[in-house]
Amino acid sequence: MTALLLGLLLAVTDPCTAPVPVGEGDPREADVYVRVGDAERARGNLGAAREAYRAALTRAPGSVEARRGLEAACAPGVDPVQTAADALEARDSEGALRALARARGHGNDRAVDLLEGIAHYQLGQDASAVPLLESARSDPAMAESASFFLGLISLRRGDGDRASRLFDQAGRAVGLEDAARQLARTAQQEGHVVLSVATELVYDTNVALRPDGAPLTVPGPDGSAGLSVMALVRPWGTPGPYLRVEGQLSKQFTLDQLDLLGGAAALGFRLPGPTGSLTGEYAYSYQAVDWRGYLADQRVFLGGSLLTGMALWGFAYAAHFESYRWSELADLSGVRQVLELDAGLLPGAGVRVTGGYAGTWDAARVENLSYLEHGPILELVWAAGQWTLGARGAMAWRTYLAPDPAYAGTTREDTRYFATTWVDLGLGAQWSVRGTVRLIRTDSNIADLNSTEWIFIGSLTWTGAVL
Repeated sequence: MTALLLGLLLAVTDPCTAPVPVGEGDPREADVYVRVGDAERARGNLGAAREAYRAALTRAPGSVEARRGLEAACAPGVDPVQTAADALEARDSEGALRALARARGHGNDRAVDLLEGIAHYQLGQDASAVPLLESARSDPAMAESASFFLGLISLRRGDGDRASRLFDQAGRAVGLEDAARQLARTAQQEGHVVLSVATELVYDTNVALRPDGAPLTVPGPDGSAGLSVMALVRPWGTPGPYLRVEGQLSKQFTLDQLDLLGGAAALGFRLPGPTGSLTGEYAYSYQAVDWRGYLADQRVFLGGSLLTGMALWGFAYAAHFESYRWSELADLSGVRQVLELDAGLLPGAGVRVTGGYAGTWDAARVENLSYLEHGPILELVWAAGQWTLGARGAMAWRTYLAPDPAYAGTTREDTRYFATTWVDLGLGAQWSVRGTVRLIRTDSNIADLNSTEWIFIGSLTWTGAVL
């Protein structure tokens, strides 16, 4: 995105490539502007010289002296503005600032303000970036680009209302429409208090995980309707602490014994930076199935990401302290730990490709129900305008730690396959609809545990800042 903005900026501010308007001013003034251009070029003020020669050409398009002077002023050389733009594209913000230190005073100070503001933004120095970007925003040729980065700063500070207004202005620039529209939608979800309400319809071909070849009398397909509500409170915006409260209700159409009611609360802290972020969280959740207490889960989470060029590196770790409330499931209680490491590629055009590896260690109360699971993950996401399309696949090998007396003393070994694809359509800044198809396949060395499950989900979500 930075590369696109820099290209747009140079296109509108480069006097060497921008068209020269013809027929403006008195032709008799052309010689005066040529002399001014010669004098500025002799002093090394190439920016002022170029503008003077262009002014001469608008008054006398056939002036050989003005044309030669402009060509000489535009001859290849060390251009600090171009050097800074190249450094910013390479995410060398310090190098860009060094180049821009000698760029002022050549008739392009607003362009220098914009590039310096972008450099300070990339370094996380928002206090230095804002006045520079506001200065650049006063130039109509750079207003949209400056508004875009001011919007990013407002978004980073948790000021969703201001960010939304700035992205609306930035979206008028050719080449920025899609990114500004997506960020404006994100800005509507920023604020000190954010509320989200989602409804969904689900059809599950194997809601009770019926084994392959099981008689039809065993419960199989069913549908459900669900409602979930989430409130996020960030007293000081982002970065800073947050409180999240969630509630969930899912009503089966036929299998009433699988009706689900749940709630959760989390306390966390998010620390974003110019090229990365770190999040830590403690959460407690409780679920009831068939209106009976089913599972209490305490979770500790730590995750982060780091952007280096086109690569996005990430990790996530969670420890679940699970307590099953049904006596027949009590032996499943214990500590389940999950670790995922991934690397993403951001080639542009709204595409993100992510590959990773995940592992799970579940230490249940009894050893034959404890397992170690690991396997690769691959995800592809494409976003353009209000549309987002994604696909995710994963494979996991699960090995239990002891023979299971329920299966004639066999030690269970499973291979699990997961595939998910989804389409998301944003309806304005706050509404979205999503369609999801999910496949879960289990192949086990115990034939009675082989199963296939297809899940089809349609959802409608509203998310917005209420304070």
